[in-house]
Amino acid sequence: MRQQGKKPRRSDRDRPRKPSAPRPGLHRDHPQSRPGPRRSFHPSAPAPEPLLPISGRRPVGELLRRGLKPEVLLILRRERRGKEAEVFEPYRQAGWKIEEVERERLDQAAEGTHHQGVVALIRQFPYLTAEELVESAQSRESDPLVVVLDEIQDAGNLGAILRSAEGAGAAGAVIPLHRSAQVTAAVMRASAGAALHLPICREVNLNRALEVLREAGFRVFGADQEGDQSLYQTDLRGPAVLVIGSEGRGLRPGVKRRCDALVAIPLRGRVASLNASVAAALCLYEAVRQRLPG
Repeated sequence: MRQQGKKPRRSDRDRPRKPSAPRPGLHRDHPQSRPGPRRSFHPSAPAPEPLLPISGRRPVGELLRRGLKPEVLLILRRERRGKEAEVFEPYRQAGWKIEEVERERLDQAAEGTHHQGVVALIRQFPYLTAEELVESAQSRESDPLVVVLDEIQDAGNLGAILRSAEGAGAAGAVIPLHRSAQVTAAVMRASAGAALHLPICREVNLNRALEVLREAGFRVFGADQEGDQSLYQTDLRGPAVLVIGSEGRGLRPGVKRRCDALVAIPLRGRVASLNASVAAALCLYEAVRQRLPG
Protein backbone atom coordinates (compact mmCIF):
# COMPACT_ATOMS: atom_id res chain seq x y z
CA MET A 1 0.00 0.00 0.00
CA ARG A 2 1.34 3.36 -1.04
CA GLN A 3 2.30 5.61 1.79
CA GLN A 4 0.84 9.06 1.63
CA GLY A 5 3.27 11.66 2.82
CA LYS A 6 3.16 15.41 2.99
CA LYS A 7 3.09 17.25 -0.26
CA PRO A 8 6.57 18.66 -1.00
CA ARG A 9 6.73 22.39 -0.39
CA ARG A 10 7.72 24.61 -3.25
CA SER A 11 10.74 26.71 -2.73
CA ASP A 12 10.61 30.43 -3.52
CA ARG A 13 12.87 29.76 -6.46
CA ASP A 14 10.31 27.40 -8.04
CA ARG A 15 7.36 29.69 -7.63
CA PRO A 16 6.33 31.63 -10.73
CA ARG A 17 6.95 35.35 -10.42
CA LYS A 18 4.25 37.87 -11.02
CA PRO A 19 4.93 40.27 -13.82
CA SER A 20 5.96 43.67 -12.53
CA ALA A 21 3.45 46.39 -12.95
CA PRO A 22 4.31 48.98 -15.54
CA ARG A 23 5.01 52.53 -14.47
CA PRO A 24 1.85 54.60 -14.20
CA GLY A 25 0.91 56.16 -17.49
CA LEU A 26 3.42 54.10 -19.51
CA HIS A 27 2.88 50.97 -21.58
CA ARG A 28 5.24 48.08 -20.90
CA ASP A 29 6.83 48.55 -24.33
CA HIS A 30 7.23 52.32 -23.90
CA PRO A 31 10.90 53.35 -24.33
CA GLN A 32 11.02 55.00 -20.91
CA SER A 33 9.83 51.82 -19.20
CA ARG A 34 12.98 49.96 -20.28
CA PRO A 35 16.37 50.64 -18.66
CA GLY A 36 18.57 52.73 -20.91
CA PRO A 37 22.33 52.70 -21.31
CA ARG A 38 24.37 53.87 -18.32
CA ARG A 39 25.58 57.42 -18.66
CA SER A 40 29.26 58.03 -18.05
CA PHE A 41 30.21 61.10 -16.05
CA HIS A 42 32.68 63.45 -17.67
CA PRO A 43 33.89 66.22 -15.37
CA SER A 44 33.95 69.61 -16.97
CA ALA A 45 37.34 70.91 -18.07
CA PRO A 46 38.97 73.39 -15.68
CA ALA A 47 38.45 77.03 -16.53
CA PRO A 48 41.48 78.59 -18.24
CA GLU A 49 43.59 80.91 -16.11
CA PRO A 50 43.00 84.61 -16.76
CA LEU A 51 45.45 86.38 -19.00
CA LEU A 52 48.13 88.46 -17.30
CA PRO A 53 48.43 92.11 -18.38
CA ILE A 54 51.84 93.54 -19.24
CA SER A 55 51.31 97.29 -19.29
CA GLY A 56 53.47 100.11 -20.57
CA ARG A 57 55.71 100.58 -23.58
CA ARG A 58 58.97 99.55 -21.95
CA PRO A 59 57.69 96.24 -20.46
CA VAL A 60 55.88 95.41 -23.71
CA GLY A 61 59.03 96.22 -25.66
CA GLU A 62 60.94 93.86 -23.38
CA LEU A 63 58.61 91.04 -24.44
CA LEU A 64 59.48 91.75 -28.07
CA ARG A 65 63.21 91.92 -27.30
CA ARG A 66 63.09 88.50 -25.62
CA GLY A 67 61.07 86.95 -28.44
CA LEU A 68 57.96 86.39 -26.30
CA LYS A 69 54.64 86.59 -28.12
CA PRO A 70 51.50 87.59 -26.18
CA GLU A 71 47.98 86.41 -26.90
CA VAL A 72 47.06 89.91 -28.06
CA LEU A 73 48.44 93.45 -27.94
CA LEU A 74 45.82 96.05 -27.09
CA ILE A 75 46.54 99.63 -28.10
CA LEU A 76 44.59 102.82 -27.67
CA ARG A 77 42.75 103.63 -30.88
CA ARG A 78 44.40 107.02 -31.38
CA GLU A 79 47.91 105.57 -30.95
CA ARG A 80 48.06 104.31 -34.52
CA ARG A 81 47.67 107.73 -36.10
CA GLY A 82 50.58 109.38 -37.84
CA LYS A 83 54.05 108.61 -36.55
CA GLU A 84 52.68 106.47 -33.71
CA ALA A 85 51.81 103.78 -36.26
CA GLU A 86 55.53 103.24 -36.90
CA VAL A 87 56.07 102.34 -33.24
CA PHE A 88 53.98 99.20 -33.62
CA GLU A 89 55.44 98.07 -36.93
CA PRO A 90 58.03 95.75 -35.27
CA TYR A 91 55.22 94.03 -33.36
CA ARG A 92 53.27 93.39 -36.56
CA GLN A 93 56.39 92.05 -38.27
CA ALA A 94 56.88 89.67 -35.31
CA GLY A 95 53.39 88.27 -35.95
CA TRP A 96 51.68 89.81 -32.93
CA LYS A 97 47.92 90.11 -32.95
CA ILE A 98 47.09 93.80 -32.48
CA GLU A 99 43.69 95.20 -31.56
CA GLU A 100 42.69 98.84 -31.36
CA VAL A 101 40.40 99.48 -28.40
CA GLU A 102 38.84 102.38 -26.57
CA ARG A 103 40.36 103.71 -23.34
CA GLU A 104 37.72 102.09 -21.15
CA ARG A 105 38.56 98.64 -22.52
CA LEU A 106 42.29 99.31 -22.14
CA ASP A 107 41.89 100.48 -18.53
CA GLN A 108 39.91 97.34 -17.77
CA ALA A 109 42.55 95.07 -19.32
CA ALA A 110 45.39 96.82 -17.43
CA GLU A 111 43.72 95.96 -14.08
CA GLY A 112 44.85 99.11 -12.34
CA THR A 113 48.39 99.32 -13.73
CA HIS A 114 49.71 102.31 -15.69
CA HIS A 115 49.54 101.29 -19.35
CA GLN A 116 50.60 104.32 -21.46
CA GLY A 117 48.10 103.25 -24.11
CA VAL A 118 49.60 99.75 -24.53
CA VAL A 119 48.68 96.43 -22.86
CA ALA A 120 49.93 92.98 -23.86
CA LEU A 121 47.96 90.01 -22.52
CA ILE A 122 50.09 86.94 -21.83
CA ARG A 123 49.50 83.46 -20.38
CA GLN A 124 52.42 83.55 -17.95
CA PHE A 125 54.83 86.12 -16.57
CA PRO A 126 58.18 86.12 -18.45
CA TYR A 127 60.54 84.91 -15.74
CA LEU A 128 64.30 84.71 -16.25
CA THR A 129 66.59 81.84 -15.38
CA ALA A 130 69.36 82.42 -12.81
CA GLU A 131 71.95 82.60 -15.60
CA GLU A 132 69.87 85.14 -17.54
CA LEU A 133 69.44 87.25 -14.41
CA VAL A 134 73.20 87.28 -13.79
CA GLU A 135 73.86 88.32 -17.39
CA SER A 136 71.23 91.06 -17.17
CA ALA A 137 72.52 92.32 -13.82
CA GLN A 138 76.15 92.46 -14.88
CA SER A 139 75.30 94.34 -18.06
CA ARG A 140 73.46 97.10 -16.19
CA GLU A 141 76.00 98.28 -13.62
CA SER A 142 79.28 97.42 -11.94
CA ASP A 143 77.81 96.92 -8.45
CA PRO A 144 74.47 95.17 -9.07
CA LEU A 145 72.10 94.49 -6.18
CA VAL A 146 69.78 91.47 -6.26
CA VAL A 147 67.05 90.56 -3.76
CA VAL A 148 66.23 86.88 -3.16
CA LEU A 149 62.91 86.02 -1.51
CA ASP A 150 62.70 82.78 0.47
CA GLU A 151 59.04 81.66 0.25
CA ILE A 152 57.23 84.99 0.55
CA GLN A 153 53.64 83.78 0.31
CA ASP A 154 51.59 86.96 0.67
CA ALA A 155 50.91 88.71 -2.64
CA GLY A 156 50.85 92.10 -0.95
CA ASN A 157 54.26 91.54 0.63
CA LEU A 158 55.74 90.28 -2.62
CA GLY A 159 54.41 93.29 -4.51
CA ALA A 160 55.70 95.70 -1.86
CA ILE A 161 59.18 94.14 -1.91
CA LEU A 162 59.36 94.28 -5.70
CA ARG A 163 58.31 97.93 -5.54
CA SER A 164 61.05 98.73 -3.01
CA ALA A 165 63.61 96.77 -5.04
CA GLU A 166 62.80 98.58 -8.27
CA GLY A 167 62.84 101.93 -6.49
CA ALA A 168 66.25 101.11 -5.02
CA GLY A 169 67.60 100.37 -8.48
CA ALA A 170 68.02 96.65 -7.86
CA ALA A 171 69.16 94.61 -10.84
CA GLY A 172 66.59 91.88 -10.23
CA ALA A 173 64.74 89.59 -7.86
CA VAL A 174 64.57 85.82 -7.37
CA ILE A 175 61.56 83.84 -6.15
CA PRO A 176 61.09 80.06 -5.76
CA LEU A 177 58.59 78.11 -7.83
CA HIS A 178 56.98 76.34 -4.86
CA ARG A 179 55.51 77.65 -1.58
CA SER A 180 55.77 81.23 -2.76
CA ALA A 181 53.51 83.87 -4.22
CA GLN A 182 53.97 84.22 -7.98
CA VAL A 183 53.77 87.33 -10.13
CA THR A 184 50.06 87.84 -10.79
CA ALA A 185 47.88 90.82 -11.56
CA ALA A 186 47.37 91.28 -7.79
CA VAL A 187 51.14 91.36 -7.22
CA MET A 188 51.61 93.83 -10.04
CA ARG A 189 48.97 96.11 -8.52
CA ALA A 190 50.65 95.83 -5.11
CA SER A 191 53.99 96.70 -6.72
CA ALA A 192 52.45 99.74 -8.45
CA GLY A 193 53.68 98.29 -11.75
CA ALA A 194 57.29 97.88 -10.54
CA ALA A 195 57.16 94.13 -11.24
CA LEU A 196 57.00 94.98 -14.95
CA HIS A 197 60.26 96.95 -14.82
CA LEU A 198 62.29 94.58 -12.63
CA PRO A 199 63.91 91.41 -14.04
CA ILE A 200 62.50 88.51 -12.01
CA CYS A 201 63.97 85.03 -11.89
CA ARG A 202 61.96 81.98 -10.79
CA GLU A 203 63.85 78.85 -9.79
CA VAL A 204 62.72 75.43 -8.58
CA ASN A 205 65.74 75.28 -6.24
CA LEU A 206 66.50 78.58 -4.52
CA ASN A 207 69.85 77.25 -3.26
CA ARG A 208 70.92 76.65 -6.85
CA ALA A 209 70.13 80.28 -7.73
CA LEU A 210 72.27 81.44 -4.79
CA GLU A 211 75.16 79.27 -5.97
CA VAL A 212 74.90 80.71 -9.49
CA LEU A 213 75.02 84.24 -8.05
CA ARG A 214 77.97 83.42 -5.78
CA GLU A 215 79.93 81.89 -8.67
CA ALA A 216 79.32 85.12 -10.60
CA GLY A 217 81.01 87.13 -7.83
CA PHE A 218 78.05 88.19 -5.70
CA ARG A 219 78.31 88.19 -1.91
CA VAL A 220 75.18 86.82 -0.22
CA PHE A 221 73.72 88.47 2.89
CA GLY A 222 70.79 86.93 4.72
CA ALA A 223 68.47 89.12 6.81
CA ASP A 224 68.04 87.25 10.09
CA GLN A 225 67.38 88.56 13.60
CA GLU A 226 69.78 85.96 14.95
CA GLY A 227 72.55 87.28 12.73
CA ASP A 228 75.93 87.91 14.29
CA GLN A 229 76.38 91.40 12.87
CA SER A 230 74.30 94.54 12.50
CA LEU A 231 72.95 95.56 9.11
CA TYR A 232 74.43 99.03 9.62
CA GLN A 233 77.91 97.66 10.32
CA THR A 234 77.98 95.45 7.22
CA ASP A 235 79.70 96.48 4.01
CA LEU A 236 77.07 95.97 1.30
CA ARG A 237 79.03 97.59 -1.51
CA GLY A 238 79.95 95.65 -4.64
CA PRO A 239 77.82 92.94 -6.27
CA ALA A 240 75.50 91.85 -3.46
CA VAL A 241 72.52 89.62 -2.82
CA LEU A 242 70.03 90.35 -0.03
CA VAL A 243 68.04 87.31 1.08
CA ILE A 244 64.71 87.94 2.82
CA GLY A 245 62.91 85.15 4.69
CA SER A 246 59.24 84.24 4.76
CA GLU A 247 56.65 85.99 6.90
CA GLY A 248 56.38 83.18 9.44
CA ARG A 249 59.66 81.34 9.90
CA GLY A 250 62.24 83.55 8.23
CA LEU A 251 65.15 82.00 6.36
CA ARG A 252 65.26 78.23 5.98
CA PRO A 253 68.37 76.48 7.40
CA GLY A 254 69.60 75.42 3.96
CA VAL A 255 69.36 79.00 2.70
CA LYS A 256 71.20 80.31 5.77
CA ARG A 257 74.11 77.98 5.10
CA ARG A 258 74.57 79.50 1.65
CA CYS A 259 74.83 83.05 2.96
CA ASP A 260 78.24 84.65 3.42
CA ALA A 261 76.89 86.54 6.42
CA LEU A 262 73.69 86.86 8.43
CA VAL A 263 72.79 90.43 9.31
CA ALA A 264 70.31 91.65 11.91
CA ILE A 265 68.24 94.83 11.93
CA PRO A 266 68.61 96.49 15.35
CA LEU A 267 65.28 96.65 17.17
CA ARG A 268 64.72 98.80 20.25
CA GLY A 269 61.12 97.91 21.07
CA ARG A 270 59.37 94.81 22.34
CA VAL A 271 58.57 93.42 18.88
CA ALA A 272 60.98 90.63 17.99
CA SER A 273 60.79 90.95 14.20
CA LEU A 274 59.58 93.13 11.33
CA ASN A 275 57.24 92.52 8.42
CA ALA A 276 59.11 90.91 5.51
CA SER A 277 58.47 93.84 3.15
CA VAL A 278 59.65 96.37 5.78
CA ALA A 279 62.81 94.37 6.46
CA ALA A 280 63.49 94.13 2.74
CA ALA A 281 63.09 97.89 2.28
CA LEU A 282 65.48 98.66 5.17
CA CYS A 283 68.14 96.31 3.77
CA LEU A 284 67.77 97.58 0.23
CA TYR A 285 68.07 101.22 1.12
CA GLU A 286 70.99 100.67 3.46
CA ALA A 287 72.76 99.17 0.43
CA VAL A 288 71.71 102.21 -1.61
CA ARG A 289 73.01 104.58 1.09
CA GLN A 290 76.40 102.88 1.07
CA ARG A 291 76.59 103.20 -2.70
CA LEU A 292 75.96 106.96 -2.74
CA PRO A 293 78.96 109.00 -3.88
CA GLY A 294 80.95 110.82 -1.21
